[in-house]
Amino acid sequence: MEGRKRRGTGRATLADVAKLANVGTMTVSRALRQPDRVSDKLRVKIESAVAELGYIPNSSASALASASSNVVAVVTSSLAEFGHAEMMAGVQEILIPAGYQLMLAESQNQESREQKLLETFLSYNLAAVILFDARHTTATYELLSQAQLPIAELGAALEKPLDINIGIDNAAATYQLAEHLISLGYSRIGLMSAAQKPWVSQQRLRGWNRALLTHNLSTTRVISTYEPSSFSVGASLLPELLLNWPDMDALICSSDELACGALFECQRRKIQVPRDLAIVGFGNSDVSKVCQPPLTTMAVPHREIGIQAGKALLAKMQDEAWESQRILPSTLCKRESC
Repeated sequence: MEGRKRRGTGRATLADVAKLANVGTMTVSRALRQPDRVSDKLRVKIESAVAELGYIPNSSASALASASSNVVAVVTSSLAEFGHAEMMAGVQEILIPAGYQLMLAESQNQESREQKLLETFLSYNLAAVILFDARHTTATYELLSQAQLPIAELGAALEKPLDINIGIDNAAATYQLAEHLISLGYSRIGLMSAAQKPWVSQQRLRGWNRALLTHNLSTTRVISTYEPSSFSVGASLLPELLLNWPDMDALICSSDELACGALFECQRRKIQVPRDLAIVGFGNSDVSKVCQPPLTTMAVPHREIGIQAGKALLAKMQDEAWESQRILPSTLCKRESC
């Protein structure tokens, strides 16, 4: 999809709030900065006008705000999450040479914290906003809608993006993994998942179900945990899978860390991979290439996602044509674990 849009703030101003509240702009400013200096009745009246107009105070006194037209806010759940640092590097590769500066913050996987961070960032005249997550609080959706800024959501394909969306199709990637195993003759396939955002889990489960049901295979061999992906979690979940489904001949893991943990547990139990059990991961991390046997996995183009997002934002900020959604292909890396 392509579009063109002339940039303009379109935001409520201090004067708009003053007009609606039927007071002077100095009174509004005082009520917002020093609420104890106005009466309760007047403060409630002004706060009501602020809420109705969706007014966001402009921190113009800040040195940062004076350079606000070149500032892009970036909120990620955590840079420790696999691929986020690479996406960030891709964004920087495009926007920094174009003269933009990035403000980065971590929401620590808390939607309420993301909301508060955006409330702070949006008090400046930002050029754009980049989000590494796709689920937000209702208040965050309203904030971003009122801000009327270019917004890029990175990482996963979304059915209803806020604005620009660059990422992979998690359902298609998991479907491809399952189809690969089925093509090799595996028919009793399990799925292991650790803590993922619910919408990511739903996408991957959709791809898993579609592949297995297409071939009339059972989709019951599933185990998940709220614990973060790690080697130890993968190792601890494998015995429970094998206890419930001892006939399992292949295992799809939601991350390479889980897959390697399961692989190490197999080695401890003298289970030969892939002869007795095939194991595949997701992400194409460094460990997937050096473990023994090397893991079959899906490579996600994290850096390219960041680059494409940077290009789309840059085009929109410069009033040029842009693609509002681009789904990048993930790549199946075939190795010796299946």
